[in-house]
Amino acid sequence: MTANLPMGIGLRAPHVDEVLDTKPDIGACEVYSEDYMSAGVSWLNALDHIRSAYPLSLHGVGLSIASADSLNMNYLRRLRALIDRYEPLRVSDHLAWCSLNNRYFSDQYPVPRRRFVLRHLVSRVHKVQDFLRRPILLENIATYLKPDWADEYSETDFLIELVEQAGCELLLDVENLSINVLNHGGDPATFIESLPRNAVTEIHLAGGEQVTLNGSTVHVDTHSREPSPATQSLFRQASDRFPNALRILEWDADLPALPILLATAQCCVSGMIQ
Repeated sequence: MTANLPMGIGLRAPHVDEVLDTKPDIGACEVYSEDYMSAGVSWLNALDHIRSAYPLSLHGVGLSIASADSLNMNYLRRLRALIDRYEPLRVSDHLAWCSLNNRYFSDQYPVPRRRFVLRHLVSRVHKVQDFLRRPILLENIATYLKPDWADEYSETDFLIELVEQAGCELLLDVENLSINVLNHGGDPATFIESLPRNAVTEIHLAGGEQVTLNGSTVHVDTHSREPSPATQSLFRQASDRFPNALRILEWDADLPALPILLATAQCCVSGMIQ
């Protein structure tokens, strides 16, 4: 039961050796799937040792589940090879698209919440899960500009329909949720409470930044800071709502020393960061 595990961390390359040497008390280690798809022997062997010591979560950025392109079977074969080798606790990616006409982009782009898009997603999720032989988790993304299309579903209704029809699970990123509320408005507490308890099986926590764009403040998901008090509050609400979800603190840019990362993760659980 993951409810009894301590907070997990996004394990990035600079910390791998230290984690193996010191074996800190970590609930799970999340790694980016793409980092290991073409990795050398030393990286793969190190992940073998990580997997023997901790539950592992594979988190991807290249699935492009909502793209109009055909599914990238070469990508899926490499992902399945990782799954077969490491038997991760979770496999996740983003509810978004990042490719078009076989060209990949460096960001995740939002999905129109329309009926035909839902049908497209359900079909693709079924194919991916059948190929991987396991359910996948799809993460809510941060958005910075309001889309100019008309949605037919609320975000929570769209997610509920996707889970019910496709049999997938959800990765709730509370920093992305916080950013979207700051950028566009909304009620994050209602969002969290509206999701079915059995749908969310992983929660991400991170810290973002503010940038000025054309004289306006935009909140951006940078994974470069400790989480804000508002995001921590949402994290604790989500942890209460989904007590068996795996919980991961992500930190990618301006990566701190491992003891600081671990202390931040623990403080987020206990609510001590101010």
